[in-house]
Parts: sequence; C-alpha cells; structure tokens
Amino acid sequence: MDILGTHRSSGGQSAVSKRRELAQLASFFLKQHSAYDMIPVSFRLIVLDTKLLVTKALSTLVQNGVESAPMYDSTQSCYSGMLTTTDLVNMIQYYYSNFSYSEAIDDLDQVQLDNFKDLLLRFKSRQTNTLCANPLDTLYEVSRRLLATDYSALALVDEDTDTGGDVIVSMLSIYRILNFMAVNIDDKKKLKQHTLFDLDIGTYGDLITATMDVSVIDIIRMFVENNISVVPILDDNGVVLNVFAESDIILLAREGLLDELNISVSEALALRPDDYPGVHTCTQSDTLHSVLDIIRKMHVQRLIVVDDDIKPVGVVALSDVLRALII
Repeated sequence: MDILGTHRSSGGQSAVSKRRELAQLASFFLKQHSAYDMIPVSFRLIVLDTKLLVTKALSTLVQNGVESAPMYDSTQSCYSGMLTTTDLVNMIQYYYSNFSYSEAIDDLDQVQLDNFKDLLLRFKSRQTNTLCANPLDTLYEVSRRLLATDYSALALVDEDTDTGGDVIVSMLSIYRILNFMAVNIDDKKKLKQHTLFDLDIGTYGDLITATMDVSVIDIIRMFVENNISVVPILDDNGVVLNVFAESDIILLAREGLLDELNISVSEALALRPDDYPGVHTCTQSDTLHSVLDIIRKMHVQRLIVVDDDIKPVGVVALSDVLRALII
C-alpha cells in the first residue's frame, strides 16, 4: 500500500520516452526469468493451517517477525490465501472502535482461520489476499499480477502430481523481484542515467503525517482510513524525524502491548531493536540505481522523498519502482 497522495504528471515527451526505454529493458529481463529462479536453495517457509485459531496464527507471525504467511486448507488440500500484518492492523482498528481489548481476544480465541475471510468482511471491504502464481510463470507475469492489486507479495503454488492438491512452494515479494533485478540486470548504466524525476516515480502531495506525541491507535486509524502502511513522523518544523510503519505493530504485539495502544509514537519507537533500519530518505534527483541500491542493502520497503530542507514531499514505494519498470 502506498501513502495517500496525488501522483505528479510526467514532465513531457522526453520523460515518457526515457521511462519507456528503461521499461523495455527491464520488461525483457523479467520475461527471461521465471518465479522458480527466485526460489533460494535453502529457506524457511511458514504455512498456517486453516484450522488454527486466529490468535495462534497471528502469534506465529509476531514470534517469527514476518509480515505475511500463506494459509493452507488441509481438508481440501488447497491454498487458502495469505494472513498479513495489514489484517492485524485492520482487526485492531475494528475491535478498538467497537469492543474492549479483552472482548476482542475472547472473540478471536474462538475463530479459526477457515472462517477468517468472513471475519475480514466485518472490518474491511476486500477479501483475503488469495493471489498466487505458478513457479514457472515469468517474473514479468508475476509482476503484472502484483501491480494489478495493492499486495506486496504472493504465494507460489504448484500441483502435487500424485494427489492433484496444491503445494505451497514459496512466497515472492516485490522486494525480492527488485533485488534480483538490481543485482542481475546487465545494463546498469541505464539505471544510473535516470532520476526519479525523469521517470516520474513516486506519490506526491497530500501526505499523511504525524508527530512524536500522537498515539499509536491514532496512527493505526490513519493506516486504515487512508489505506496506507507508513506515516512519516515530523518535528515541529515539519522536518522528517522517523516513520511509523505496520511492522512497528508487530513489535508492539511481540512486547504484549496491544492493550496499550494509547502510548505515544515516541514510546513505541523506543521499543525498536538497535538494528532496526529506521527511516531512509531520497530526493527526486536521485537515480534509480541509487534508490535500488538503498532498497537492496537496507531492506527497506519505501523511501520518503524530501526537499532540500528535509521536509517530506512524497514517498517512493517498491510498487512505484516496479510499475515504472513494466510495460
């Protein structure tokens, strides 16, 4: 999900042609590789059985520090969708607005994941993320499928030749696709020639922001009402100090603080581990190569675009970057 805002129109025919030239290069690269090429030799995959209670499943996400995990219906031998931190944020907002925390826990302690889709419809207008792809699909096909939604990852699902049931092979995210491209694309010179401004990458205007004294529950309300996943945190002069993201909710859950969401952003950010990546900024004059380098090395999900005074003017999400590279 991207920060709410108005996308800047492109800067003339030259910007359009530059963007198309780069998109042709990137799209050709993505068509030459399949999702199977992205599956590492050794990796950990968390799969949640749909008979699990929602509270147990969410606890699994929290304890493993992951933002999403596929669900599997063992009775039907089929992939059943994805549980994400966005679902957690939406549930928190719903229950805090309508019930007490203890009532919410009592409710969720009785709900299994196989009823999760019905539960989601109580507090958001869309279905569970059931997006998936075959491992042999090209990265180009997978990228277009992701960009047609506001999801940042999907499950790779194959067929068991013996039973005909689904086999969840892995997960594939926009981050991993961009990382793979940044490392393996041959013509890196073109990535260095084009700036964010040239390529019209990012979302600008009407940014949703907050200050350090705002409560966490108010930030969660901003997430839900504006369909965003991060809020820049500013000082009294409007300068970017930090960001508060959905991943911070996972940290609060791990600390057992979901019943204390009236604490300030400042208090919540103090709970981050020392190696937390924090806020990363860029300017519109930064090249696509430098942006991809930051994303790859720092494992960030978005960059805050700032002006010369370090005041926010926009945001570059991973989906913005990938969209600019797809014809």
